[in-house]
Amino acid sequence: MKLLLIFSRSDPWRSALVVASLVLAAAVEGFGFSTLLPLLSHAGNRPASEHSALAQIMEPVLSSIGLHPSTPVLLLVILVALLIKSALLLVANRQVGYTVAQVATDLRLRLLRALLDTRWTYFTSQPVGVLANAFAAEATRASQAYLAGVTMISQLIIVIAYAVIAAMTSSAATGVAILLGIVTVSILGHLVHITRAAGALQTTLQKDAITRLIDVFRGIKLVKVMGREPIVTPILVNETEQLNTALRRQVITKEAVAALQDMALMSYVAISVYVCIVVLGLDLSLVFMLALVFIRMLTSLNKAQRQYQDMAEKESAYWSLLSTVEAAEAEREMITGDTIPHLTRGIVLRDVVFAHDTHRVLDGVSVDIPASKFTVLVGPSGAGKTTIIDLLARLVSPQSGDIYVDDVPLGDLDTTTWRRMIGYVPQETVLFNESIALNVSLGDPAVGRAGIEDALRRCGAWSFIAHLPQGMDSNVGELGGKLSGGERQRIAIARALVRRPLLLILDEPTSMLDSTSEEAIWQMVAGLRGQVTILAVSHQQTPLSLADQAYRLESGHAVLLGPGEMPRAAT
Repeated sequence: MKLLLIFSRSDPWRSALVVASLVLAAAVEGFGFSTLLPLLSHAGNRPASEHSALAQIMEPVLSSIGLHPSTPVLLLVILVALLIKSALLLVANRQVGYTVAQVATDLRLRLLRALLDTRWTYFTSQPVGVLANAFAAEATRASQAYLAGVTMISQLIIVIAYAVIAAMTSSAATGVAILLGIVTVSILGHLVHITRAAGALQTTLQKDAITRLIDVFRGIKLVKVMGREPIVTPILVNETEQLNTALRRQVITKEAVAALQDMALMSYVAISVYVCIVVLGLDLSLVFMLALVFIRMLTSLNKAQRQYQDMAEKESAYWSLLSTVEAAEAEREMITGDTIPHLTRGIVLRDVVFAHDTHRVLDGVSVDIPASKFTVLVGPSGAGKTTIIDLLARLVSPQSGDIYVDDVPLGDLDTTTWRRMIGYVPQETVLFNESIALNVSLGDPAVGRAGIEDALRRCGAWSFIAHLPQGMDSNVGELGGKLSGGERQRIAIARALVRRPLLLILDEPTSMLDSTSEEAIWQMVAGLRGQVTILAVSHQQTPLSLADQAYRLESGHAVLLGPGEMPRAAT
C-alpha cells in the first residue's frame, strides 16, 4: 500500500475524486441491489421477513421518498441505480486513466531532470541500458502497478458495500461468508509472494537484457565484421530465456490463483446457501438474495486479490526506477559562479593537478591558450589531453591549481553561459538518426536555417550537401551511416560552429579519416583562426604545422614546443 500512498500524494485532488466516486458508486449499487428483497417479497405476495433488518428498512425508505414498493417501481429503482453507478464509475475510471498516464510521465520527467542535472562523472559509470530501461519499461510498469492498486481498492469498496447489505440481511450467514473469504485470501497469499519475487526477478533480468542488447548493437559492425555472432548470440539468448522463465512463473501463479478462486467461490456459495437453509432456516427469498450478494461480494474479493497480485508483480519496477533517480539526484552537479564570461585575452592553467583515484593524470600542468589563436595539445594516450578539455568545460574540477579565463577564475564564471560559448567536436562523431539540419542545430529554435547553412558552408560541408536530394533536410541514418567519415566530421564541426562560439575544442577530430580528408579538415579549422579561440588535441602532424603553438603532455607535465619541434605547413 506504500506505493499507492506515494502516488496519491503526488496528485491528492484527483486521487480524492477517484475514491469519492468509487465509494458513491458502491453505495448506489448497494442501494439498488437492496431493493431486490422488497421486490422478491412483493413478487411472492409475502410481507417482508421479520428476520431481515434490510427488508424492514428498505420499504420505509422507499416510501419516504415517494416510491410505492410495487414491482415496476422497484425495477425502475434498480435500473436507475445501475445507470448512476455506471456514470460514477466512468468518472472514476477516467480520472484513474489520466492519473496512470500522469504517473508514468512524472516518473520519466523526474528521471530526465535528474540525469540532465547530474555531473559528468556519473555518466561515465552508468550503463546506457539501465537508463533506457528505466525510462521506457520501468516507468510503464510502475504506472500499471498504480492502476492495479486503484482497481484493487475499487473492488474492496464493493466488497464492503455488499458485506453491509449481507449483514443487514443475515449477520450470521454474512459472518460465514466473510470467514470463508478470509481463508481463501490467506491460502492464496503464498502465491502472491511468489508473484512478487518473480516480478522483482523480471525487473532485474529485463534491465540486464536491455543493457546487454544496447551494448551489442552499438558495436554491431565490429561483431559482424569479425564474425562474433556465434559468441554474442548465446549470451543474449540465455538472458532472454531467463526472462522468459520469470514471466512463466508469473503466468503460472496468476492462473493458479484465478483457478483456485473460481473453484473456491462456487464451493463457498454452496456452503453459505446450505447454512442459510438448513442451519439458519431462512426464507427462500432471503436465501436467493444472500446467494446473489455473496457471489458479488466474493467475486469482488477475488478480483481485489488478483489486482493486488498484479501490483505486487509490477511494483518492483517503481522501486528500481526510484533507485536510479535517487542515485542520479545524489550526483547532482553543483553549479557555482555568476560572473558573465568573456574570452578576449586567453585561458591560463597554472600548476593544475588532477587525479583519477590514486593515479595523477596532471601533475602541476601550466598551459597558456591565447584568444583567437590555434593551440594544439599532443602527447601519448593517457597523458591528460582530454582531461584538460574536461577541466575547461567544468565537467571535472582539479584537486589543486588554478584555471583563469581573462584573469577570472573559471570557478567564478557562470557555468551555463560559459558552456554555451564552447563549440565541441569529440573524437567519436555523434550524429542522430535525423536530418542534417537537426544534427547541426540540435533543435535549438534560436538557430535558423540561414545560420545552419552558414555553419555548413564555413566548415566546407555545403559542397556535398547541396547535391543531396533533400539538401540539409536529408536524413543521415543511424550514427550517420549514410555519410562518409569526412562528411560526418564536417557536420560535427558545423554543429560546434553554428552558435558562433568563443572557444572551439576539437578532440582528435580526424583520427579515423584518411590523410586527404584529415588535411582538408585541419586546413578548414586553421582558416577559423582569428574568428575563434581554437584548442585541438591530436596525434597527427598536420595540425602542428598549422598551429600557432603546441604543448606536449607527458608524465603529468606540459612542455611548450619550440619552433624547431613544430613542422612547417607545406607551401
